[in-house]
Amino acid sequence: MPTILIVDDSLSVRKVAERMLTEAGLEVAAVSSGEEALDWMSTKRPDLVIADVIMPDKSGFDVCAFVRSNAALADTPVILVSGFVDEELTRQAEACRADSIIKKPFQGAALRERVLHLLSARKAQPPGAPAEDLGRPMPVPDSSTSASHALEERLAQQQKELGQASALIQDLAARLAEAEKQTAELHKLLAALEPAAASAEKLLKMLGESVRQAGQPLDRDVS
Repeated sequence: MPTILIVDDSLSVRKVAERMLTEAGLEVAAVSSGEEALDWMSTKRPDLVIADVIMPDKSGFDVCAFVRSNAALADTPVILVSGFVDEELTRQAEACRADSIIKKPFQGAALRERVLHLLSARKAQPPGAPAEDLGRPMPVPDSSTSASHALEERLAQQQKELGQASALIQDLAARLAEAEKQTAELHKLLAALEPAAASAEKLLKMLGESVRQAGQPLDRDVS
């Protein structure tokens, strides 16, 4: 039974692809990153690889390049999947010699049919011969956005979160500056009151002395 290696950081995508392929009688191994895929293929040989283009560590292009550079894996069909497919992504797929590109979300049985087609084409080829579509990726229609759009969306979300954090920091900084300003004004007021307080204390002492003296009896001469 052919073994299909699915490489995608999205659990939902892995589950959908796994269900489609197991229903077609294929064995499926699924990993969540490019690094995991490379580790998996260092000890096992899949009959076909499906790799997401945009992943946190190694991209689908990196996975494909690894397959092509490994003598034991070089003729393994590689399908790249992406939410956005355009000329730039197609060019990069051709550069790493991917066999096909499929747009996510998967349309009907498109993924299953493409996998079965590539497996059949590979089986029909004599040993060592390139797969039918090797180096000629077949993007699906309805692709109009940039190949890097998915990554840009992730970066935009991170920038949004950073912007919110920055706004909070700025608000706290403004409040701190206002508190420091009020503290400085209070210190200034206290400094201005110190002379008045000293004068008041001196006056109280003088009044106290006057009262004390007023309470003493007058000295009279006694004949």
